[in-house]
Amino acid sequence: MTLTSWIVLPAVGAGIGYVTNWLAVKMLFRPREPRKILGVTFQGLVPRRQADLAASVARTVEEELLSVEEIQALVTRLAESERVRALLHGRIDTVIEEQLRGFGPLVRAFVTQDLIDKLKARIEKEIVIFIEGLSGELHRGLGEHLDIHEMVRSRMVAFPLERLEEIVHKIAKKELRHIEVLGGVLGALIGLVEAAIVAAM
Repeated sequence: MTLTSWIVLPAVGAGIGYVTNWLAVKMLFRPREPRKILGVTFQGLVPRRQADLAASVARTVEEELLSVEEIQALVTRLAESERVRALLHGRIDTVIEEQLRGFGPLVRAFVTQDLIDKLKARIEKEIVIFIEGLSGELHRGLGEHLDIHEMVRSRMVAFPLERLEEIVHKIAKKELRHIEVLGGVLGALIGLVEAAIVAAM
């Protein structure tokens, strides 16, 4: 057993380990289309399982992150919130004032502030009743027509693989690089073990 063997075997192991892990990382997304090599079909994990991954993510989003019931409650709270009513109140005031200015000073002289206040109160009351009815209708409509699972699933299936690969590499670039380097380190350690076994024989 020569000194060269102690260098060559770890170096070969490191090279094989690094290349194997590098290839494994690449094969997460590539090849995007099925390719036959020596009669064996190869395709990247994500392209091959994109539909299954989309269904799994959609199910998780619907069951764990965002339910139709939560969206319904949010819409109802928003529609009936004081902020929405305040915005409507301000808009009603503005429209009435604009209309009165458009009628001219003669008509304005016969329209008392008391009449204006009663008109505003009546309009606001009717709008509040309308909003309450609308929030109930929106609540029912969302339950009937909003399918979070299908919406997420269809968008993920249609999401470009090139863009998905770009996002994954941008987020996990350091971690993926560590996987490749770890393959080289483990390969070198295996090479050292092999060299020690050969030396002991």
